[in-house]
Amino acid sequence: MIGAWFASAVMVLADPAPPPPLPSTTALFEELKQSPEGSAQLAIHHRLLGHYWRDVASDGDQALPEVELLAPGARFSACGKAPASNAYCPESAQIGIDARGLLSRLRLQSSPSTELTALTVLAHEWGHHVNQAIDQGPFKGREEDAADWRAGRYLGWLMANQALSVEQFTEAANILFRIGDYHQLSPHGYPLTRYRAFTDGVNGEITPGTQFDSWMMDTPETFSEVVDFNPQEPWVDAVIKVYRFEVERGGQIAGNLFSAALGVLNCGFGGSSRACAGALTRQGQAKPDGWFRLRKLQLNCYNGVFDILGDGIKRQRISADRKGQAQRIAQRLCSAAQ
Repeated sequence: MIGAWFASAVMVLADPAPPPPLPSTTALFEELKQSPEGSAQLAIHHRLLGHYWRDVASDGDQALPEVELLAPGARFSACGKAPASNAYCPESAQIGIDARGLLSRLRLQSSPSTELTALTVLAHEWGHHVNQAIDQGPFKGREEDAADWRAGRYLGWLMANQALSVEQFTEAANILFRIGDYHQLSPHGYPLTRYRAFTDGVNGEITPGTQFDSWMMDTPETFSEVVDFNPQEPWVDAVIKVYRFEVERGGQIAGNLFSAALGVLNCGFGGSSRACAGALTRQGQAKPDGWFRLRKLQLNCYNGVFDILGDGIKRQRISADRKGQAQRIAQRLCSAAQ
């Protein structure tokens, strides 16, 4: 069998070391590492986001205005003094986060932590702030997509600096897709287009072929980790854990789950308290469900086939994987055995 070849193939996958981070980046990441989970870490991420969009991002701006992170339960000082719940108020440059309330209304396939949910929301709301101060990047006229794209940029940067694991990243992506809010006052796409904007942002910082500890990013939507070489099965050369983003369209979810989530409160459309507080409301639009699933992939190099356990699809040719993940894995592992 080819276990020894597989092991050598994995060993040569290490990427060149990234350039050393700026001293302020190093200090902030160390502070983040040493801090307890909870509001203290969220405050550090708030500072890291400011540092990233001022000093690190290729399209950042050192003159980016400050933005205030409000305490839970607070109200904005502008935007009709609406509750500061998972939203950004451009008039007062303030962000409010209510991750616990958000999680209670989501029906996720997994159970992300409150801290990770808060980080995901914060990165998105900071995206609105940067959009207001700079521009919407490649998503002109699509405010929510642009904010998701900027959230992906930041989370990808965290991964590149080993401050966010693959498991945490997949949960963050699940949260952003599942929310799929429909902002009455600015046009934006459905959850899948927003997810694509998010992954575009991630790929601005990390790219397929990048290694994260034992995980490999195979494509923008897939990750893999070798579990076993030459398992005791006649046709299997390797067993690999895989994360794959899958969209379930068979049972589309009707409408939004709640009235205020992940948005930018814009009072420029009339300016009334009611308009500001109700900027994010139920739209009753159907949307598909999607999330990163963790599965096991069995690979047979000799016969050129693979099987993903539990996906309801029979064993198929490696070239038939529409996501391109099986092909990337085979290129890494099977070529060493030839």
